[in-house]
Amino acid sequence: MGTKSGVYQDVYIRRGDEMVSLKNDVKDFCEKYIKPVHPENWDWSVRDFEDSNNDPTVEEARAIGAVIYRDLNEHKDTDVDLSTMNNVEAIKAYFNPNSKHERFNMEEFAFALKVELEHGKVKDVNVTNNHPFLTAMIALAHMTESLTYYKRLAVMEAQGEIYEIMRKIEKSETGKEDWYKELGKAEQELNEARAGLAERLERMDDIPPLEKIGD
Repeated sequence: MGTKSGVYQDVYIRRGDEMVSLKNDVKDFCEKYIKPVHPENWDWSVRDFEDSNNDPTVEEARAIGAVIYRDLNEHKDTDVDLSTMNNVEAIKAYFNPNSKHERFNMEEFAFALKVELEHGKVKDVNVTNNHPFLTAMIALAHMTESLTYYKRLAVMEAQGEIYEIMRKIEKSETGKEDWYKELGKAEQELNEARAGLAERLERMDDIPPLEKIGD
């Protein structure tokens, strides 16, 4: 049976003393957690994330991370019990607000949120309705497998872009000069992505090794 864009299974989670529907909770969540740190354009349900100027900020990532960190430590009895996820101790360390690498971690998490917003209203298949917490849960699914996932993703995407540009250069009869310019930009992006991955690896010292590796 086919599905329509914007239709997805609802999820309930405890907020305070009540169970709330994440499907209908986007604006309320954003008003409570996003608006205090990002007063303008705070409602993710209507924010245009196709405009890079509207990418999730570090402050927003920190606010969402604080909710995750609290839920990880409170063992909520909900449909979404984050404390039972794989490698939970590593995830706790990552989101620990007292981590000496907190700023670096939250910059990376903001990028992760940006990537996973493609599962919201940005694309035709809307899974999350742009809910910050549901978006974060998708990121967590990857992070529980590898906390270097998003830095490696940046490297992989840059490598893929270089490969496709090289194919364009090889097949094009004209306009190669423009493609060589694009190649130079892509190679710079790859160098930056590799540097970011190297820095991520250096900043793992306060995160315990993953207990579960692989599927």
